[in-house]
Amino acid sequence: MPKTTTVAPTFAGLASRHGRALAWIASPDDNPVPADPTTVDDAGLAELVVGAAEFLTACRRFEDAETLESAASYLADACTADAADQSALLSQAQKYLANTYDIAAELACDLGEERDF
Repeated sequence: MPKTTTVAPTFAGLASRHGRALAWIASPDDNPVPADPTTVDDAGLAELVVGAAEFLTACRRFEDAETLESAASYLADACTADAADQSALLSQAQKYLANTYDIAAELACDLGEERDF
């Protein structure tokens, strides 16, 4: 059986994969979002996740908000962690961000919008 290799997540990779959906979720709440949310810096990604969680809380989507709050916590901790710990923290954040696209798509549907993130 061939050996498989898992690539450790990075801030840039998470921003590239989830940035647009997070920015769309955060923007209805008048939170400032970056022009290109797929290229935000480390702290910017954590802030974007917090903004999205705050909007979801305001929409009473508490389970989704808690999911993103957990991701934001791991991202914030990863911002100041050493390299060894950062990889583990980003892996945890990635698990909580896994459904970001689905959360955004469901919210868009509820708002009567068709979006592709």
